[in-house]
Amino acid sequence: MNKIFLTLLAGLSLMLGSCYQLQMQRQARTSNVVVLDIGHYYHPERGGQGARTPDTRYGHIEETDFWYRYAIYVKQEIEAAGYQCLICNRGGMPNNAKLAAAARRAGVHHVNSEVPTGVYRSKHHPEYMAVGMNSTNYALDQKPAAVVYLHHNSNSHNWLVCNKGAFYCNKRGVKLAGTMAKVMNTELVNHGLPNNDVPCGIVVRDDGRKGGGDWLNACNASYVPAVITEVAYLSNPEHAQFLSKHENAVKYAKTIGKGVVTYLRGR
Repeated sequence: MNKIFLTLLAGLSLMLGSCYQLQMQRQARTSNVVVLDIGHYYHPERGGQGARTPDTRYGHIEETDFWYRYAIYVKQEIEAAGYQCLICNRGGMPNNAKLAAAARRAGVHHVNSEVPTGVYRSKHHPEYMAVGMNSTNYALDQKPAAVVYLHHNSNSHNWLVCNKGAFYCNKRGVKLAGTMAKVMNTELVNHGLPNNDVPCGIVVRDDGRKGGGDWLNACNASYVPAVITEVAYLSNPEHAQFLSKHENAVKYAKTIGKGVVTYLRGR
């Protein structure tokens, strides 16, 4: 009798687990919510804590500062297409008045992690841990169709041309990343953004904490496509010059938004 009961209980657990998985998959397929995460965070004394240009010769950009100012254009592109877009950041409100105003204008939700550089566990999938995981916890709370981590790349503390930009994604996000890369290549890479004829690529990342791997893994476990934007290199003088101009930065942000919208319309 006990064996029969245990067998039935195991079967019920499998069935419930399968139903929950199907529910998560359906939720991601039908959701109209996109969450953007502004990369890194703003320190009250040291300013933005992301990648940055080596000096000011070709323009001065720090990625956290950049996305506080330009994430709103990604959001506008997505919301103009009829979807809901939310923006978050792992830290607290910047004490820089202009960036704080930009954050309020974009409706940025600050997670206010006690230690922004600390390793946190996924609320939804505790097997995954990473620096900045609290932003992913917020994102998955919103039951999104997609999560996009807004970053820039840098491969040197000195000026060095590098054209290997990519959208890093989880396995569920291959179509999202591929669509975003196609739109970026068609509209901007080598069509304004100099890239020596090297197209922007996609890279599947599931290698744990490295480079946001467990942000992507946590999203993957919820069947949510997720992408980290690492298209422009701030150590590349040509990229820095391009993004230093306001109109180019707006076009770059809107192109990211167009890629997300193209994906959502093709689900």
